[in-house]
Amino acid sequence: MRGGPILSTVLGRMLFGVVVLVLVLAGTAIAHEIRPAYLQIDAMAANRYKVVWRTPMLSGMRLPIALRFPQSVRNVTEPAERELPDSLVETRVIETDGGGLPGKRVEFVGLQATITDVLVRVHLLDGTVETTMIHPSQPFLEFAATRSPLDAAKVYFVSGFQHILLGVDHLLFVFGLLFIVRSRWMLVKTITAFTVAHSITLAIATLGKVEIPALPLNAMIALSILFLGPEIVRVWRGQTSFTIRHPWIVSFAFGLLHGFGFASGLTALG
Repeated sequence: MRGGPILSTVLGRMLFGVVVLVLVLAGTAIAHEIRPAYLQIDAMAANRYKVVWRTPMLSGMRLPIALRFPQSVRNVTEPAERELPDSLVETRVIETDGGGLPGKRVEFVGLQATITDVLVRVHLLDGTVETTMIHPSQPFLEFAATRSPLDAAKVYFVSGFQHILLGVDHLLFVFGLLFIVRSRWMLVKTITAFTVAHSITLAIATLGKVEIPALPLNAMIALSILFLGPEIVRVWRGQTSFTIRHPWIVSFAFGLLHGFGFASGLTALG
């Protein structure tokens, strides 16, 4: 029967067209999805710290999240602001009343009324880097003992997974994978590979190792979604390819690429 190949071609082209249409209509939303707020604290002395506080902007408006330190913390320098395309960055130097930050609490006022998170990175004097994620359900951070590498890995993995769920481009890519993967186990393996790759990129970005210009990056992310169109047609025709045989490998590779979309928001801080 010739109807099968013809139908698969038509359906493949329809899906291809839908993806293109969504990308065009979503344009700005895909390129500038809401990223988490970001707090970086660099220890300069036993009780002095440089603070970088970045809040996301949506449609030109700053999200209503304010940073609040306890009364025992005072500003050495007044906050200096600079505006980025998708966020507002505030830099200052603070000083504490003896003992440094351990045992103190910083609050993120207004975070509970949003759907975003706060990624926190603390550089200690001994070179240790502590990373944690603050959620709207618990909008504060209590500085305590040094966190383990396992805690940091958990932050990266959870953040990568949440970013996939909130990103239109990532959801489109995962949706396309559903037409290629042929078994439940392979589906789990493929989506896990995408999530792990995402988390690796976040870890790299948190260490400040990589920076990619946003424009070519967003173009490559869009092309990665379009890449799945011909692969879906091959599946419906009963054909095979490297992507169809090993979708988790392709998913991992493109997961790294998609993760850079999130990472660019962090590396933009400099």
